[in-house]
Amino acid sequence: MSTLNSAWDARKTELELPEEIDLQLEVANVGSRTLAILIDLALGGMILFIVYSLMLLLTRDVTRDLVTRFSTHAILTLLLLLIFGFQWGYFNLFEWIWNGQTPGKRLLHLRVIKVDGTPVSWIDILLRNLSRPIDTFGPMGLIGLLMIFVSRKAQRLGDLMARTLVIHETTIDWSIFDEIKSPLPSSQISNAPAIRLSSTQWELLHRYLNRREHLQADVRLRLSLSLYENLKPLVKGTDLELSPLPPEDWLVELAQRT
Repeated sequence: MSTLNSAWDARKTELELPEEIDLQLEVANVGSRTLAILIDLALGGMILFIVYSLMLLLTRDVTRDLVTRFSTHAILTLLLLLIFGFQWGYFNLFEWIWNGQTPGKRLLHLRVIKVDGTPVSWIDILLRNLSRPIDTFGPMGLIGLLMIFVSRKAQRLGDLMARTLVIHETTIDWSIFDEIKSPLPSSQISNAPAIRLSSTQWELLHRYLNRREHLQADVRLRLSLSLYENLKPLVKGTDLELSPLPPEDWLVELAQRT
């Protein structure tokens, strides 16, 4: 696959997808990941401060009674436990709701995915965040930074446990498809049955078409044939099944129908 737009601290890696196509991605390195977690910690700290301030205002007398009943160490321990619970829930909740993104990652266009390119599940999210207090927060965070720096795929301990990666998302210029003219008559297209692709198949198809102009001729031909052979079984029963179109034109026609 073609080289993606370089990011300021990205590291290239190749994924071998189930469709036997090599997809090159930019793995986020120490710089962007550190900035993303600092944004998340700042946002989490702001939320905790607001909640804490509201609690003090609403339960002023109750708080004064608690301080007299419990020692300072007990209050401090309770506060630390609340902070830990909030931060752990913060990362798990957002990465689950936003499919591998927290507010910090979303702002920097980062996303957590599986090493085979598939989306993360809630179990993967729990596993990768299980080690977060060890390799992310406090002085122990240096271990996580070191692992990201020396790992070939920039994986910290949590990523190794869950078999995940943090990647830079690449913006795709979808306007290119507005300029593509179908090789088939419009009447034939309107009567064609619907063709459904999985999210992975759809993304592979559109990534190829969006970047084909930048590929070398032999690579372009090889990828178009590979995609054609893998996607052709999905058009069974439609006019595309027996279409005489060349592989690349066939892929363009398929992209317009999905």
